[in-house]
Amino acid sequence: MVGPLNKWVDEVRVATRESVPYFDPRAATQGADVLVLLQDPSGEAQLGSGFISRDNNDPTAHNSSLAAEAGGLPYSRSLHWNVVPWWVANPAFPQRTLAAEARRAAPLLAELMELLESRPKVVLLLGKQAQAAWSQLLLRASPELKSLLVITAPHPSPLAYNKTDAVTGKPNKELLNEAFSRAAALSLANSV
Repeated sequence: MVGPLNKWVDEVRVATRESVPYFDPRAATQGADVLVLLQDPSGEAQLGSGFISRDNNDPTAHNSSLAAEAGGLPYSRSLHWNVVPWWVANPAFPQRTLAAEARRAAPLLAELMELLESRPKVVLLLGKQAQAAWSQLLLRASPELKSLLVITAPHPSPLAYNKTDAVTGKPNKELLNEAFSRAAALSLANSV
């Protein structure tokens, strides 16, 4: 599943001159039923493991893994990626903003969607940047892309994970678990 995607990552690295982490070969081995999108890789993904993985040694990956396990979404049926595929806060570059880098990376998200062997049944958008980037992508998207089931949830970073949602009054941790659970259920329901 991820072999052709990682060849694409090599092309993105050359085109952007960014150190883009690879897709985790352990992910989506049974197909990308659920595409999980966050904002940008952590320093651990870029400088440590070199992969976008729920198993990375950072708090955001850990919280994603806990939510996926609580929600019953196997790693073999989900593919994790970022709307900006490089680490925005990389100290090797002058200071840059997430919003500007998301605009720069928008065409790459569209490319990724075209490269997937089959469309995901559900797109899980974690955090406001992922949600904003997806909205921008849909402005010029095909009807098929616009028809995908989309679930939004808070970002799993420690800054958001341990807060309470102002609208629902629920802990963000609980909202994340519910979102992963709903994504798992919808992906199964749509595979029949």
